[in-house]
Amino acid sequence: MIQSEIYDIEAYMQIGQDGYQFLKKIAPLTQENQWQPFSEEGGFKIHIRPDPETGLCLTRGEGFLPYTVDEIFAIIEDIPIRPKYDGICESGQIIRRFSDELMLFYQKFKSMFFVISSRDFVVISRKIVEGDFTYAIGKSLEHPNHPPIKGVVRGDLKIGGWILEKREGGTFCIFVTWADPKGMLPKKAVNIVAGAQGKVVQQIKLLLDERKKNVNK
Repeated sequence: MIQSEIYDIEAYMQIGQDGYQFLKKIAPLTQENQWQPFSEEGGFKIHIRPDPETGLCLTRGEGFLPYTVDEIFAIIEDIPIRPKYDGICESGQIIRRFSDELMLFYQKFKSMFFVISSRDFVVISRKIVEGDFTYAIGKSLEHPNHPPIKGVVRGDLKIGGWILEKREGGTFCIFVTWADPKGMLPKKAVNIVAGAQGKVVQQIKLLLDERKKNVNK
């Protein structure tokens, strides 16, 4: 028997709204938020923040891209191409797009060491526009039509979000992610993930640069 598709749009919108409020609170580099410098390269900065309650590490990447919000958002919402700018993402696919501002998608992330299994996530994503700011908020959930896969650990994305601010000559981008990969992970693996995830802002710029270069050939 084929299970019918089950979606709760109202609940998904509320998840996105809650994530939006949390992202606005946690993203600023304030003393209260306790972000710690992790690395800086070519104007792209990465900060991390260990969460005292869970012990999990939040990651924050930022940088200016000489591209429009629409050009950048087109990359972010194109889930299948994420492996091109996220070094630990193996694959992704859109499960269902409900509207221009709401979609459900699936992502699988690579195992980093022979002792660590791949992780995957089912994520609801909402887009919110507020003046010169565009927010893309993601949070994982359990869905009856997309249960865990044998041999892959189902992780919990507590928050994954983009803040795209329109500025003269381009867009200032902030990317924040906080995920529970489940299971026991060595500190080395956590730090590698933090660095890799924080680099996605810079990697999106490189991807857009390459596309521009190919168009101008």
